[in-house]
Amino acid sequence: MTALPSAPAAAPLLPGRRIVAVAATVFCSIALLLAVLLARVVQLQVAPGEQLLASMDQRVTVVPEPGVRGDLIDRRGRPLAITCFGQRAFLDPTRLPRDPIPSLSQLADAVGLPLEKVAERVIPAIDKNEKLAADPDAPRDEHGNPKGLVRYLSIGSVLDDSRAGLVRSAKIPGVGLELRSVRETPGDDYAASILGLVGVDDDGLMGAERSLNDKVKPTSGEIRYVRDSHSRPLWMEPGGYIAPRRGNDIRLSIDLELQRIATEELQRGVEDAEAAGGRLVMLDPITGEILAMVDIIRSVPDAVAFPWVSPKDKTPLRADRRYRTIVKDEGRAVHPSLGRNRCVEDVYEPGSTFKPFMWSVVTELGLARPDEVIDTENGKWNPYGTRILKDVAPNASLTWHDVLVKSSNIGMAKVTSRMSAPQMRGAVLRFGFGSKTNIGLTGESRGFVTPASRWSKFTQTSVAMGYEIAVTPLQMVRGFSVFARNGALAGTLPSVHLTAVDPSDSADPMARALPPRIVQITRDTMRGVTANVDSKMMTADPHAGPPKYDWFGKSGTAEIPLGPAPEGKRRPAGSKGYFPGQYNSSFIAGAPVESPRLVVVVVIDDPGPRLVHANIYYGSHVAAPVVRRVLERGLTYLGVPPTVPAGSLDEKQTASR
Repeated sequence: MTALPSAPAAAPLLPGRRIVAVAATVFCSIALLLAVLLARVVQLQVAPGEQLLASMDQRVTVVPEPGVRGDLIDRRGRPLAITCFGQRAFLDPTRLPRDPIPSLSQLADAVGLPLEKVAERVIPAIDKNEKLAADPDAPRDEHGNPKGLVRYLSIGSVLDDSRAGLVRSAKIPGVGLELRSVRETPGDDYAASILGLVGVDDDGLMGAERSLNDKVKPTSGEIRYVRDSHSRPLWMEPGGYIAPRRGNDIRLSIDLELQRIATEELQRGVEDAEAAGGRLVMLDPITGEILAMVDIIRSVPDAVAFPWVSPKDKTPLRADRRYRTIVKDEGRAVHPSLGRNRCVEDVYEPGSTFKPFMWSVVTELGLARPDEVIDTENGKWNPYGTRILKDVAPNASLTWHDVLVKSSNIGMAKVTSRMSAPQMRGAVLRFGFGSKTNIGLTGESRGFVTPASRWSKFTQTSVAMGYEIAVTPLQMVRGFSVFARNGALAGTLPSVHLTAVDPSDSADPMARALPPRIVQITRDTMRGVTANVDSKMMTADPHAGPPKYDWFGKSGTAEIPLGPAPEGKRRPAGSKGYFPGQYNSSFIAGAPVESPRLVVVVVIDDPGPRLVHANIYYGSHVAAPVVRRVLERGLTYLGVPPTVPAGSLDEKQTASR
């Protein structure tokens, strides 16, 4: 039997082929393993389980990245308030040693604060944490720690570099440094009350910082990442970084150089008058932009509080004392930016500076002609048998023109009585009095205009002279700008702006107060007032010289009202509702006459007793020189060529008051 041939034996793998096969097997296995791992990672990322999701949330760190607050700059781009960054110390009370006082003492020395102040901040948090830790019923987290522990406290304000270095080198347990924004205010020396203040949360608290907060406040960003058990970053998902957004830079209408000029001249005026304070507002009458705003309070050591008495007290008022007329400003003592801005918040009776408004309306209505002769009763008149009106300079008669120039109370009262009560009250309102300017600064007052229901013949007489009406300096420059606008704008009331006006923007709707013809007549009449001031200045100061610019304006002097009595008190016997022998003296003017560029009002609060006794406390004496100097320096700075003075400088002219 023949044997079948056997199958050929498999050829043995050569060594090189065996290696390739093994490598391919290993590669495929690793690739498969990586694919499975990748699929698991994707699954965990896309649809993690509840337990993993909870664990991931606990391991996500969010690091805020602060944005930069927008800058406030003046109209020429000079910085007023800018943002930079600094470091502030913070503390985790749970990481302090059992006896925290040595660590707190070390921290207090590093940050430059009293130990008591740091302890007041930290010890209550430590006590709270200890009570939570000792409470068996307190809710706990997954690590067994009580929920609600205080883990973060900021310590003090932003530090300078040297103190930040001290905190860093001290290596106090639980103490670290965090980046915080710092608001630097280069313009504070001159414009603190306008700029206001920014709080620790980067929110505006006062002034322009508050009114413009929505525009300059930044939007913070953040970095979000997952960390491991040692708080080290593991990964950051797409979209885990949101960039911060800087706030908008805002150009204010304030000109820092004009603000400096106004501050220097007002300070000089307040000192010269030995006054309790002064206020100044400068406005561009064409655009309505506020170019400067200054509020000064001067310490008067000899002034005492007004002696309000109980209802049954018969003690008479002593008229030989100087009383404090300006309300104490606690905020100003802390920081200039926290003080009241009296140019927009505090009202005063404008006195004779109010006469141009009433004079112009009477003239517009045809109730008097500038050349009409008015019987001014030799300076003393009793119109209703109960109230005697007096003129500072007695005259038997005056033209309606000279009634304004010489500031005759009698002439104004007689002629304005030709208006009906609705006409006169309407005239007051048409110039913007009794309503806010809406400039946006904190606490703006709307002033006071007697309601129609209480308007009487006595009101009619008082308002004609600038009494029984309360205004702010800001309202006065807005109203007076009616006389300082030309062309189609003449006689219209400007909108007031604290931010720079873009010439390309559409103009604000115009509220007309007077016809252009009446504006020109009134403006020309007020040139006689400033001519008297120029004469007075050159007589008092030979170095004053003639004015560089022709100007027009009006002075005013009014007693200072007491205001309401404190609860449970009343005025002492003999008081008539005003501080005895104490006044607000003011002057308002525009220049140059033909094409006004500036309107300035100055209020000198309570000129000193020496000036009152010497009869030189009037607005034409103490406020007018300040206005003239500010106008001359301001117009020169703006590049306005000097103009030929108009009107007589006859030193025999009686000064307007």
